[in-house]
Amino acid sequence: MTALIALLDDRLRSGSKAVEDDVRRRQIGSGMRGDKRRTYRFQDDIVIDHVTDKAMKASKAMRGSLDGLWR
Repeated sequence: MTALIALLDDRLRSGSKAVEDDVRRRQIGSGMRGDKRRTYRFQDDIVIDHVTDKAMKASKAMRGSLDGLWR
């Protein structure tokens, strides 16, 4: 009986782990260059948002005012 309970518990955990892994994978993306959302180039003092195609100074963005990338 305990072996059956252990087997069912293992299957339940592996099923929920698979769902969590799938959700995590969709949130992170593939990590490829096409998934890039933003580029920070500190040597040029610029931040580029690739979704909105806007840029701003990196020093200003690092202070927390990223509104310039969305407007």
